[in-house]
Amino acid sequence: MSREILDSVWRASGIRLIGDGVPAGDVMAAQASLTHWDEWFPYWTDLGDTYERLAREALARNRRQSAGELFWHACLSHHYAQFLWFHDSVRRDLGQMRKVALYREAAPLFAAPAIRFDVPFDGFAIPGYLRLPPGASGSLPVVIVLGGLESTKEESYRFENLCLTRGLATCTFDGPGQGEMYFQAKLRPDFHRFTSAVLDWLEKRPEIAADCIGIIGRSLGGFYAIHSAAHDPRFKACVCWGVLFDLSYYDQMRDPARRGFAFVAGYDDAEKAGPYLRDTLDLSGQAERVRCPVYALHGAQDVLIPATQVDRLRKAMAAHADMTFDIPEDGNHCCHNLYAVVRPRMADWLAERLGART
Repeated sequence: MSREILDSVWRASGIRLIGDGVPAGDVMAAQASLTHWDEWFPYWTDLGDTYERLAREALARNRRQSAGELFWHACLSHHYAQFLWFHDSVRRDLGQMRKVALYREAAPLFAAPAIRFDVPFDGFAIPGYLRLPPGASGSLPVVIVLGGLESTKEESYRFENLCLTRGLATCTFDGPGQGEMYFQAKLRPDFHRFTSAVLDWLEKRPEIAADCIGIIGRSLGGFYAIHSAAHDPRFKACVCWGVLFDLSYYDQMRDPARRGFAFVAGYDDAEKAGPYLRDTLDLSGQAERVRCPVYALHGAQDVLIPATQVDRLRKAMAAHADMTFDIPEDGNHCCHNLYAVVRPRMADWLAERLGART
């Protein structure tokens, strides 16, 4: 089973790692050396420790740009160590905490620094980062970037850079069940309230054009993007990066994804989590309420989310005045295998819809 899981992870996510910024050489070395899933976590944490050491050496020599990039590589290595490690909560939690700490060190060193924020809301502190295009002045359009089942605010650095070069500010945060917020709140039906709280905070920032705010989410984050836009009319554009309409297929889902959904909802037993997840994650009656332009990207060869999910969203939004479906025939989950083409395309669409000065 350990080998089977490892092979399935490589098939579904190998190219994703490269698209998100893991050096291709690191991925190739891992594919050549790892033989069982049990080896995954220590391999990537060891690599993260190596990048951290290099980052500190660069910082000691005042090579701040290199140090920031190396700290981020260390962060990304720890992120991917734990990203599907749902069966071992102790090590997964350690990986999360190391990732968070390393990104905090990287954040002020980026060419476009990441400004940390913690928005107070209903007794929680919503953690996130705001980044502004270098040299920009005046109020700027901004894109809220949402993670999914296992992706978090630290992972979207490369996509943020695509937005920044197109004149868009970016805002990332962890919601219930994600990253740092997992330790405060598990997956719940009102994710949109957390998104709106961050939007409230953004509207008060002098650097942000309050009437030019968009949202994008990947995989489960695509669900959250539609869900958030349905409940908050202030959004002017929405990208669903991988169409997840509901979890009607939950019983057919395989591990580690099935275990992952249960884990972020606070369940030890995946079967017992089923009713709660199917009830909580369902866009029926919500998708129809979205009024802003929507762009939905989904790979026709996606083996993690079935194509019927696209059909359900298409049906729900049949009357929508500005809905674009992009379904590449050769695309896999979230079209990660086409990252060099589809990610700039999504950033272009957001820049155009939000009026960015590209």
